[in-house]
Amino acid sequence: MPQAVKRCVALPPEQVQFVDTMVASGAYESSGAVMRAALRALQARDAAMERWVLAQVVPVLGAMHPSPATGLADDYLRAAVRRQEAVWLGEDR
Repeated sequence: MPQAVKRCVALPPEQVQFVDTMVASGAYESSGAVMRAALRALQARDAAMERWVLAQVVPVLGAMHPSPATGLADDYLRAAVRRQEAVWLGEDR
């Protein structure tokens, strides 16, 4: 593992409580371990979004290039991206 670089972050009280609860439960050995797991989850979510954009959005945009009238409207694509992101974030939009 590469050498770790320390960072100092400020969290709101509810996030501090969550981190402390996760450590106290034994699920994680330290607050740093919780933060690393959270960052890995964020990276995975962003990578999934990137894969989705490349697989679903880019082909549609490519198909629109020769004739925009045959593609999907920008508003429709933006809404589709927001809906997919909400699924990955576990939100109901």
